[in-house]
Order: sequence, then structure tokens, then C-alpha cells
Amino acid sequence: MKPLSRPALLVPMLTAGLLSSCLPATTGPRMDNLRTVPDAAWQPLDLLTQSALPASRVLPLEDAARRAPVGSLIVGCQRVRAVYGECTHITRKVSEAALSEETGPIGIGAQLRPLESLNSRDLILVIDSGVRPQHWAAMNAEIARLQGAPYLLGGQENAFDCATYQNALQRAMGLPEAVPYDPIWRAYLPLGALNAPGNTLLWAGIGAGVLPQGPGMP
Repeated sequence: MKPLSRPALLVPMLTAGLLSSCLPATTGPRMDNLRTVPDAAWQPLDLLTQSALPASRVLPLEDAARRAPVGSLIVGCQRVRAVYGECTHITRKVSEAALSEETGPIGIGAQLRPLESLNSRDLILVIDSGVRPQHWAAMNAEIARLQGAPYLLGGQENAFDCATYQNALQRAMGLPEAVPYDPIWRAYLPLGALNAPGNTLLWAGIGAGVLPQGPGMP
């Protein structure tokens, strides 16, 4: 095969640069710039735009995972980022020791995973999306029905991404969808759960390798 000339090599490089410049701005916190602020001064948008967390809700990661109520959503963030930011995954605590989630395009489909699987994250966000003990039976029935459902970006019926899978569980419990559609990215971004109406941040869990600055650090 004849090697490409320098001009030919430049074409795909320039095209990639032009395409990336057309992408929306990344969303969410940067793990290297996390900081805490007094609760009264914090709004969810501050995490997206300023990497700021409410000081009283920050815990070591394992403590935040342990305190997460059954049924709560957990957004996972790490330094290895997607094009849209560092918060790349959303899961749900379904027992004191287990999560239920869609595992991704190279996984084996929707499944239960141990709570300890969160320990590899740099930051987790525990979010109350309205699930209460009276919803657990419906939640568990839908988890069983969707066991092994394959991955599909934006999927809604028999295949899902990590966010639309959690929306399916919400619908089965008779609750509003927890992760809104982002019209700019044309996708359901995990971090969108932070700003969804009715959702509340309960805890932010900080991994051992992250050193945020500010008052009230664990």
C-alpha cells in the first residue's frame, strides 16, 4: 500500500479538529478542580459550571455509598472522561450491598453489581429521585424483567443506555423520569439527574485520590 502523503494525512486531522470545535461545551465538574462552598451559597448548576459541592454533604466515597438509601440514584464520575464530561455513568442502589445498572456497550447488559464497584470512581453523587419503600416491589420486578437487556444509546424499550435504563425503572415505579433528555447533546446525560425537577442531592462521595479545597472537607 502506498503511504499517505503529508497533505493527505492533514485532511482527516483537520476534519477531526473542525468537528470537535462544533461540539457543545463539556458539562459537569473537573476532578482536579473540585471545591466545597457553604450550603447556602450552593446550587446544582454550581457543580456543572464551577466544580463546587455543598460542604455539609461531602463524605468519603465509601461512606456516601453506604449512606445512600435503597432506591437512590448514584452518578459516577472519574478523570477518564467522555466528550461530554467526567460524569459518565449512573446506577441505582437496590439493596444494602447491590446496584442495578446498564453496564455499557462492552458489558453483558443490565445486571446487578456489588456496591463496592463504586470504589473505583473519583466522585459519586447520591440523588433522591423520589423512591420510597412502597416503590421497592415494583422496582425489583422491573429489574428482574429487564435483566440482561442489551445496551443501546438512547434506547427506550428493550435496550438501554445507563440513563434510559434508570428512567425505565422510574416509570415502572410510577415516578417521573429521573434523567432528562439533553437537546444540545441529543442524549440522556447521567449528570442531568442532578437538575431534574424533584431530584435532590443527598451526598457527594469523594474518592481517595481527589483532594478538593474548601470548608468542611472529610
